[in-house]
Amino acid sequence: MKKYVSLISIMLIILLMACGTDTNQEDTGDSEPVNTPVDSTEEESSETEDLSSIMENLELQVAAEQQGTGIDFTFQLTNKNENTVDLMFTSGQQFEIKLYQADKIVYQYSEGQMFTQAIVEESLAPGEMKNWTESWEMSQSLDPGEYEVEMTLIPAEVNGQEIDGEPLQQTISITLEEMEADNSTDGPFRSVKAEGANGEYTVTGEVDTSVGVTYYEVEDGHNYLVEQTEIPVEGDGWQEFEINVSIAEELLPQNGAVVMLLYTEDRSEQMPVQLDVTP
Repeated sequence: MKKYVSLISIMLIILLMACGTDTNQEDTGDSEPVNTPVDSTEEESSETEDLSSIMENLELQVAAEQQGTGIDFTFQLTNKNENTVDLMFTSGQQFEIKLYQADKIVYQYSEGQMFTQAIVEESLAPGEMKNWTESWEMSQSLDPGEYEVEMTLIPAEVNGQEIDGEPLQQTISITLEEMEADNSTDGPFRSVKAEGANGEYTVTGEVDTSVGVTYYEVEDGHNYLVEQTEIPVEGDGWQEFEINVSIAEELLPQNGAVVMLLYTEDRSEQMPVQLDVTP
């Protein structure tokens, strides 16, 4: 009888050990590692926060000062980040300036300008400061009084991240004293203005007919949109002109500027006039 009891006890012990082994194998057995998926929205949010932090540590200061019959404009950008900041501009235009009297624009830096369509890059080391300056000599007299100046640096990307809106912009006030515009000119074109959009443009101004026949053409930096055409004027000396241009929508650039070039027959005197620009 004792032998049977001992045998049963041994068998129970063996069964218990076997169960324990199976349990350990289940607990410690090899299993595939669990990979926690990374939420892409968290990465995008982190990048946005990083760009926001970079922009907050770029200090922009602007100034506008009357100098005789003109105004000097100054941009000063200081990098207060701990790392180098790279600015990328999509053209030779790195800033925009608009001078307002009440709600009316009386001067815009980019109007009539022709900019290279090449990418321009600027780098600022930690603590480094960069200045941009522009001087405008008025071609028409302005009334004395208060004016608003909107000054904007226009990089498309900072450290490879695209910028939304115009975070590097400031508006300041300037009080202009009475002054007469300098209407003198060293070339055959003066008082040139351009109006219009979306392929329909009107350019007016004055041309000195003593230089002979003068011409205009329109191009987008790569292709001619209007071939050489004579500027329509009659009479001697300074004469007013008006040029109307119509360009088919499919010929307009998707990204770039539409520029009219006024010039003499030998092209020794030229004046670019910006008609339109697309970002």
